[in-house]
Amino acid sequence: MVTAAARGIPAADLVLTNGRLWTGVPGSGEPTALAVRDGRILAVGTDEDLAPLAEAATHVVDLEGRRVLPGLQDSHIHAVRAGLTWERELHWEEIRSLAEGLASIRERAARTPAGGWITVVGGWHERQLAERRMPSRAELDDAAPDHPVFVQMLYDAAVLSSAALRACGWDAASADPPGGRLERDPGTGELTGVVYGMGAFQHVLARIGQPGREERSRGTLRMLREFARHGVTAVVDGGGFLMTPESYHPLFDLWRNGDLPVRMRLFVSAATSGAELDELTQWMRHTVPGFGDDVVRISGLGEIVHHGCHDMEGLDPYEMGEDSWRELVAISRLAARYRWPMSVHAVLDHTLGRVLDAWETVAADHDLRPLRFSIVHADQASPGNVRRMADLGVGVLVQNRLGLKATDYVACWGLEQTLRTPPIGEFVGAGLRLAAGTDATRANWYQPWASVWWLVTGGSVDGQRPRDAAHRLTVDAALRAYTHDGTWFTFEEDRRGLLAPGYAADFFVPTADPLSVDPAALPEIRSELTVMGGRVTHSSGRLWEPSGQG
Repeated sequence: MVTAAARGIPAADLVLTNGRLWTGVPGSGEPTALAVRDGRILAVGTDEDLAPLAEAATHVVDLEGRRVLPGLQDSHIHAVRAGLTWERELHWEEIRSLAEGLASIRERAARTPAGGWITVVGGWHERQLAERRMPSRAELDDAAPDHPVFVQMLYDAAVLSSAALRACGWDAASADPPGGRLERDPGTGELTGVVYGMGAFQHVLARIGQPGREERSRGTLRMLREFARHGVTAVVDGGGFLMTPESYHPLFDLWRNGDLPVRMRLFVSAATSGAELDELTQWMRHTVPGFGDDVVRISGLGEIVHHGCHDMEGLDPYEMGEDSWRELVAISRLAARYRWPMSVHAVLDHTLGRVLDAWETVAADHDLRPLRFSIVHADQASPGNVRRMADLGVGVLVQNRLGLKATDYVACWGLEQTLRTPPIGEFVGAGLRLAAGTDATRANWYQPWASVWWLVTGGSVDGQRPRDAAHRLTVDAALRAYTHDGTWFTFEEDRRGLLAPGYAADFFVPTADPLSVDPAALPEIRSELTVMGGRVTHSSGRLWEPSGQG
């Protein structure tokens, strides 16, 4: 018998057969088979087309009719920061009642030495709970009487147990911390345990402290494996508050060891208010955009390039000061000179307008189009500012934060504005490059399929009227926004995000077909098998045994 190798057929590392591939390539139909070699897609076609490759393959997986999708990319998430404390925190994204949440605290307390902190740091909202409220100080005391407990709800509020208040040095006589507020019982003046504001949250987190480097690396790896369980093969990290060069060391440790199950594209931020220009200048002096490899790469500046130009969630009064704007111009000019892509946070339309004023000033001397500058959020963008973005060649990154907080935006912005937030239909109509993500892990859930659900249905957990149909996407368009469309922002559209020969072998098999499932079930989708660079990064055990045998 003449073998496939003897006939000159290349040996594939992995061949998938008997499937239904959504390739992301317009007009490609629905192939049934895919072959991988050396971390890239070798061939896509019918089972018959790829039969000779399957004969010579190291592993063959019969998909039994299942769907295959390109790996998901969250195009704006704060993953590096989240990984540093992932292992020590509880995660309430899938909690649906206070009873469940308090049970998770009791379970953690049972295996944590007395006096050890128990924390939930964002990623959930009370409207996802049956009771529609946060836990009380008394409930936290009952769940973990021997432990300080801190439960933060997004960036809206947090509640501390009595032991946590003592650990922070707070009592009825305490003044409010700078940038924060301690809630007091109106009758007695005693602290309720509820606190508000970044200043209060940071005070608590400083008392908790950071884990050691080994624990931070372990937490980062555990987090990324969880992302892979949802079909994620890449994230674009948006830097964020307090992200210093040292914040990346645990990630780089994993990178050196070859342990990363998710590709990381890093946008680096200014960490210190008042020192933004100097800090970002140092980043630009000591590295270059594109530094790294196919797994980890420094891709640009942002989303915080200046603290004075950041309007948070757009729910509080904000006006960009002239000094901050002038520094934004200076930083943007340096980025253009050194050829650095830039991504800037702007929720409110007048904030967006001031950012575009700065970029138009720079564009008088530097063409920004080749740099692929982008706006994160652009939630309130007016038609005029959408046109200005298109003229500059600016892309936009959208997230599903309103899936948790639509009620708050209706109360602040009004129903009409909220129904077009963000104006996705206008972005698409103007030809803007658009990519989707979550803005997790503190400001939102990290589950990508909840974001796909929001993009498609316009719904929210609090039952608000869905966003206007003009600003929703089809499932097909939402998948594009979560796969190939996002690679434009990191100059990789020719090698990632499609199931096509020569592209990175990043794909997954979802537990349900998003193209045919009831849209209400989209948030429940997970991955049966996730592959990044030809390597299995997650398996449910149904298609691929943990031993590596297909």
